[in-house]
Amino acid sequence: MAEHEEKREQEFSEGHDRAEHDALEHARSVLSAYREGVLFMDDQHAGIHFVTEHGSGRLIASVPAATFFASQHALFVPEETDDALQLLLSCEEIEESASTDRWMAFHMGESEFPEHTRWAAFWIDSAKHGPWVFDGEAFMAPNPVADLEPKTCKAINARRDELARATAELTGADATDGALCVGVDPGGLYVRLRHGVVRVPFPEPEETPSEIETLETLVERLLAS
Repeated sequence: MAEHEEKREQEFSEGHDRAEHDALEHARSVLSAYREGVLFMDDQHAGIHFVTEHGSGRLIASVPAATFFASQHALFVPEETDDALQLLLSCEEIEESASTDRWMAFHMGESEFPEHTRWAAFWIDSAKHGPWVFDGEAFMAPNPVADLEPKTCKAINARRDELARATAELTGADATDGALCVGVDPGGLYVRLRHGVVRVPFPEPEETPSEIETLETLVERLLAS
């Protein structure tokens, strides 16, 4: 009897671990899919756009000055809804840098100035998605292909027609006014369209004993899709 109960407890624990792992992967995919959200600063809120910092995984954003007078910060991604990804954050004000330049490449478009007056870097302290709560470290990781991003974006943007077609087919977004690749990570591309930035995921890797998928081959298969 005791052995039977122990087996049931083990199966329950393993099932819970799998469910938690799947929930975490889904929550991380939500964060990867969007570069915008609603930032709550105590009793104030504002829409913001963000990017991730290559080396640390911090969120970099143009924010209102009120951000730095608030004691609590929460970000709803992509908007304030019951099923949004909710991030509890710690922040610091930062100066212009390579990370803020990356933000401008993502979000400036035809605008001449950032949407808010100050720059902030946010650490993710914890995250909530549905009934699940996660430690924030699971959402902060370096981009392992950061050094390849500039030349990869340049190569992709030399094939703008193919990029626009793949973006429209894989995301359903309107890419008729052009598409510009502004970011790359192991999971896909960030493509700037007239209405904002969309995530274009890479195809599932094709790994065989004789050939391992690389960033270059993932890009090639994506544009040829």
